[in-house]
Amino acid sequence: MAKRWVAQLFDAGLVTEAQVRACQADGADARSPQVVRNLIARGLDERTLAGFFVSLGFGPMLQARELARADLDLVRRLPGSDAHELSALPLRPSPAGAIVAMADPTDEEAVRLLSEALGGTILPTVARFSDLLAALERAYPPDRPTLASDPPTLARERHPSGVVPLVQGKPIGHDKPATRTGQTLPSVDPELAWLATTASPVWDRAWDRSTGGGGTAAPPSSVAAPEIVEPDLGELARVTTRDDVVRVGCEACLVTARGAAFLALRKGVFRGWDGAGENITSASIRSLWVPATNPSVLNDVAHSGEVFRGPYGQTAADHLLRAALGSEGREILIAPVLIGTRMCGLLCATDPGPDSGPIEGVADAMGRAFQRLIVSQKSQG
Repeated sequence: MAKRWVAQLFDAGLVTEAQVRACQADGADARSPQVVRNLIARGLDERTLAGFFVSLGFGPMLQARELARADLDLVRRLPGSDAHELSALPLRPSPAGAIVAMADPTDEEAVRLLSEALGGTILPTVARFSDLLAALERAYPPDRPTLASDPPTLARERHPSGVVPLVQGKPIGHDKPATRTGQTLPSVDPELAWLATTASPVWDRAWDRSTGGGGTAAPPSSVAAPEIVEPDLGELARVTTRDDVVRVGCEACLVTARGAAFLALRKGVFRGWDGAGENITSASIRSLWVPATNPSVLNDVAHSGEVFRGPYGQTAADHLLRAALGSEGREILIAPVLIGTRMCGLLCATDPGPDSGPIEGVADAMGRAFQRLIVSQKSQG
């Protein structure tokens, strides 16, 4: 079960050989949640792992507050012992099936058991492992009796089980499409550092409809009217450290965007520096590491030097970016930050306002601030 995606993580350079050995400490028959636990205990970042599953089509990554809103009637249909053993939390019903947060959404045996318990098709998705465990403790406290009070009755009411494959299409470099059974994960071309996948329209539609949405994200309440969205850039002219440039620049974007983050370009790699805004944490941004050569919207901006505005891309790197930004929206704006004519990084803004000019102005001011600090350091040295 977990063996395949652990190998994919290793091929992608996301885990070391020592971490792979550690995750196998409980033997070849260890359940996927234990494998996940072992990998995280040995240093694998939770967001990186969740982002990897998102890149396979099991997304978006859910936040703790969404796990806390699990539908009580659906929770009661899964015995607490099973929920803890499978590290799976039923969240809510949808027209396409029950949405369930899982430690390992690729675990076909767990999917089968959940389908039987919940009475039909399920849509697996992911969250940070620690958030999922905390939500399970709240939903199924240790002293709570088994919630399925009449298992025989539930068994008679069950409908045919099944799981909706979330990756709608065939992996790059392979001729055969993924099948519904026996191949939850697409195989990986060893020549690829990352697995490029399509999006998950089935999951997105189901989540939108289960929450009462109409299929598109509502505009963020923090976005101001076009005539008052110009951020105050005066502080960027006075900062004295590069960290302050990034902090002030990201905060300035919040006048017209839900969130913002700066990714530095160093030795051919985009490395998260810091960010600000809703659902964005410094830890999640600093754990982001994306080779600039990998196909992504980041790569497109790096090569064109032009501002990008539009939906998130569909490659693994794009999904990791979206997971790091904690974005639930549908649009991102990416502006290059230049020191003179050299690109030093990218400013990313989630759910920007209707006018891209303010974010581009912040990126330009950040470039000038970086240049001023470099000149100042050289004159003092």
